Amino acid sequence: MVLGLFVPPVFVVSYAKDLGVPDTQAAFLLTILGFIDIFARPTAGFITGLKKVRPYSVYLFSFAMFFNGFTDLTGSTASDYGGLVVFCIFFGISYGMVGALQFEVLMAIVGTHKFSSAIGLVLLLEAVAVLIGPPSGGKLLDTTHVYKYVFILAGTEVLTSSLVLLLGNFFCIRKRPEASQPEEATSEAERLHKPPTDVRVDSREVEHFLKAEPEKNGEVVHTPETSV
Repeated sequence: MVLGLFVPPVFVVSYAKDLGVPDTQAAFLLTILGFIDIFARPTAGFITGLKKVRPYSVYLFSFAMFFNGFTDLTGSTASDYGGLVVFCIFFGISYGMVGALQFEVLMAIVGTHKFSSAIGLVLLLEAVAVLIGPPSGGKLLDTTHVYKYVFILAGTEVLTSSLVLLLGNFFCIRKRPEASQPEEATSEAERLHKPPTDVRVDSREVEHFLKAEPEKNGEVVHTPETSV
C-alpha cells in the first residue's frame, strides 16, 4: 500500500506544471489536498468508532484503500487544472480515511497485547516502502516522460493491497475467533470448577470435622487443639 500511497502527493504539482498550469496554482493543489485531509481523518475515525461499524473496520479500511487506488487511476486521466482539483479532493478524502483507520484496524487484528510490537513492525515496513515508492515512480517518469504511467502504477499498487487485505480478512482473520473457542471453553470449565471463595465456615464445624474424620478411620484423637 505504502509503495503507491505517497506517490501522487509527490508528483501532483509537477503533473500540473507539465499540463501548463502556473506554479502558484500548481502548488495550491497540495493545499486543497491537505485541507480535505484535515476533515476526512476525524470523520473517518468517528464513523469507525460507532458500535455498528466497528466490527467491520477491516472492510472499511479495505474500501478506503480501494477508493484511494481508484482515485489514482482516474487522476491519471486528468487533462486540465480542474481535473487535478477534483482528483486532490477525492484523494484527500481517501488519504485521510487510510491514515485514520490503519492503526485502528491493526489493533483489531492483533489485539492490544501484541499491538506495541506489531506497530513497530508495520512502521518499519512502511519506512522501507516510502524509500522505494516515490523513487521508483521517479525512475518510471524518467524512462517514459509521462506522468500518467506514474499515477497508474501507484493506483495499481494500492488497489492490489486492498484486495490482499480484503481476501486475507475473509479467508483467514475472521476465522481466528473460532480457533480460540477451545481456550474460552477451558477458561469456563476452570471457572466452574473453581471453589467458591465467599463461603463462610464456622470454626466449630471445622474442629468437629477434624475430630470426626480420624475416628472413622480408627485413629485416636488426643485433643481438639492437636486436631486443629
